[in-house]
Amino acid sequence: MRFLIFNGSLKADEESNTFAVCKMTQLGFQKLGHECEIITLRELDYEGATTDIDDELKPELLKIFKADGVIFATPIWWGNHSCHIQAMLERLDVIYSWAKDNKYQPFYNKVFGTLVSGGGDGFQHIHGVLYSAAANFGFTIPPQCNIESKAQGIDEIVKDEDTVNQVKNCVINMSTWAKILEDGNPTKDARHGSVDINESWSAKYKKSINCEEPKGFSQKAHCAGRKKKR
Repeated sequence: MRFLIFNGSLKADEESNTFAVCKMTQLGFQKLGHECEIITLRELDYEGATTDIDDELKPELLKIFKADGVIFATPIWWGNHSCHIQAMLERLDVIYSWAKDNKYQPFYNKVFGTLVSGGGDGFQHIHGVLYSAAANFGFTIPPQCNIESKAQGIDEIVKDEDTVNQVKNCVINMSTWAKILEDGNPTKDARHGSVDINESWSAKYKKSINCEEPKGFSQKAHCAGRKKKR
């Protein structure tokens, strides 16, 4: 099987704690007999956008279609994921929109995991945001595939028992669930397409808004838009 790790570290690989955990994870997949490639995003010349752009990131994104699983790796940066991982979410939006419009989820048979390194708060928030995005993109999220490495310094990370055990959990469970998906091929029978709740709600709600007495900022903005169209 083939797995991809998108490394969102802000530092060069040789001094990055995130990259050190990525290497441990890569080795774990390889020991199980799988292929695993680390893609360090900061080394690519790419644009942040929600459209399809021909740059150095595009061919790396296309590799997802042939992969069995994907990991997003990031340091904690002011309580959030890095700008490179945010760019991944933005660039995948074009695939999300295509899937919704064409009622076909190309990532249904693929697994997803997260890798977060750093000290302080932010682990659960980052996992939650990335898992929510991955679920909407159509990935399957196996249990215990959220690596959290609090160890600091590359020498300490490779010896940290908690990090080692979480890496083992992640690579074994991602491999196991990827095989289940490969054998079961749920994309064949699953329901495809996405429902944008906000769009569905607004379509019904717009007619009921009284622009003589709009309530709140959103209704006032909507009524202002109505006036411009007249």
